[in-house]
Amino acid sequence: MNKVIVRAPVRADLAGGTLDLWPLYLFHPGSRTVNVAVSFYAESEVSETGGPGIEIHLTDDGYRHRYDSLSEMAADPKAALLHRAIEHFRLTGIKVVTRTDAPRGSGLGGSSALSITLVRALSEIAGDPVEGEDLIFLVRDLETRLLGSPAGIQDYYPPVFGGLAALRLNPGGPERHGIGTPLQTLGSHMLMHYTGVAHFSGTNNWELYKGHIEGDEAVRQGLGSIAAAATEMERALEAGQFEAAGDALADEWRHRKSMIAGISTPEIEAAIQAGLGAGAWAGKVCGAGGGGSLVFLLPPERREDVIRALSAAPGRTLDVTPVAHGLTVERERATPASSRGRLQARSIDGSIEQLYVAGGSGEYRPFVLAEAIVTHTESRSGYHHSTARTYIAPLAGTDGIALWQQASLIDADQLEIRATPDPDRKTAEIDREVLAQNAVRSQDGFRQFLVENERVLLFHNPAFSLYSEPAETRQAFIERCREDARRQLEQEQERLESTFRRRFDQLRERSERERRQYEKNEESTDAEKQEINVAWGQALYNLTSGRKSAVADAVPTVREGDYLDNIAQLQRTWDRELERLREELNAKVESIEEISITPSAKNIEVTKYLILWAAGFP
Repeated sequence: MNKVIVRAPVRADLAGGTLDLWPLYLFHPGSRTVNVAVSFYAESEVSETGGPGIEIHLTDDGYRHRYDSLSEMAADPKAALLHRAIEHFRLTGIKVVTRTDAPRGSGLGGSSALSITLVRALSEIAGDPVEGEDLIFLVRDLETRLLGSPAGIQDYYPPVFGGLAALRLNPGGPERHGIGTPLQTLGSHMLMHYTGVAHFSGTNNWELYKGHIEGDEAVRQGLGSIAAAATEMERALEAGQFEAAGDALADEWRHRKSMIAGISTPEIEAAIQAGLGAGAWAGKVCGAGGGGSLVFLLPPERREDVIRALSAAPGRTLDVTPVAHGLTVERERATPASSRGRLQARSIDGSIEQLYVAGGSGEYRPFVLAEAIVTHTESRSGYHHSTARTYIAPLAGTDGIALWQQASLIDADQLEIRATPDPDRKTAEIDREVLAQNAVRSQDGFRQFLVENERVLLFHNPAFSLYSEPAETRQAFIERCREDARRQLEQEQERLESTFRRRFDQLRERSERERRQYEKNEESTDAEKQEINVAWGQALYNLTSGRKSAVADAVPTVREGDYLDNIAQLQRTWDRELERLREELNAKVESIEEISITPSAKNIEVTKYLILWAAGFP
């Protein structure tokens, strides 16, 4: 029977929420939302049962039920979402299993992501897959019908397309605009925290919607300010200016919580104040508020401080990172009866296809040739990679059991395979019927062999929120982390330069005040009056060009000596801070975790399984 599994990430919204409710954005030209897909997932598995009725398993609720008809299903409030979607496609004889990673009521759009996966899977089982924005608009309408109130549209884009993007809410239809900031860089500046209090987005969004339509000036002005903050957020992220993005995040939150009571809660305020106190630039609630999760933007070097501070606030910090991918689809197709002979054992007489390899020496000995597509998935990183594997294993001469412990990985294209044997070559005396029957029984052993031997090692650097790519070596991954460290050091060097420029400006201002005092003193010479400004200019040039600030060996005056000593002290502080950052980043480069990904049996699709007679194989 056919089976489809669809997985999709949830989202963290950074700015512009609520404006995606039609027609609110029409009243605020230029409106947009900015959000990013993150590594919590929703998953729907839909399979044909071959019998009547509908079976459901809501994994998150631990709820299972079977319905004889759609009308019976309609009476169960726990199945409301599934019923709306299944009713649309008029399907029966199916089993639906759903699950999500995100905490319940987290405000991360988990229900919308689940709806996306459910409708996408059902549409494929129905024989007409719905993709892209067609999928988004269909899910929006089905959710609106279910909720009985308008549904926004921003929550559906990250599950379908993934990545970081602005959704520009133009008249006539939205336009998704991908933002080019590297996701690992965004991840190093971003932190998420769950307050422990579930939210319900429909309530706050509906209040804001009604308030705007009914002319509530506070709501209208608030949404106008949120639209402006979203524009600033997109601009800042495009430029990689994360502190400016933090300012936009703070503006968004300030205006959002001012519109109606209930958007903020004591738990939200406690967590945000803890984050800000530990060095975060800003924090805001995800979704419509009233509970759920928070997103913070912060300097990477303050991440651990913020995490420690949040440990004393209600809730828990979330181990979640931005991801580039949207939904993925896994299919398990029923094999047509006409082709089962090539792909699996024939069910009539227990035999499977038997072919012959040309060449070699000696008599023909039996082997089993098995080919499979092995899919590895890992939820935190979004790793999803499929690989074709072909193995050959000897069949025991006495009973025909496949000896998978002696299996070898091969390239079947290098074999010259024929349908008939070489007439001059002898064949081992083995009961072919018993051989075929036992070879068939060995298929489960092949799957178990793959589970045990096709593990993938993934490298993870938590400090940089980086994961290795398929087939990337540890050394190559470390070098990629080192490159990210270099970029971060350059950014921090720019920040330090700005800080030390301000300190030098303060020193200069003090020197100018002193100069003005000397100008009043008739005993001061013109040379003395210029010496401080010259020293200041030379020191600043040396500092910003990476050179040492030299202090003159011979100091003409005590006053100038004090001044140059201050410059030298600032230079030493600058050097120490840069060296500290460099050492810290270099240490983080080497902090590599290894994640072993073992494929599950459901992620192994056997595509070829046959007996191969060959001579000369080891």
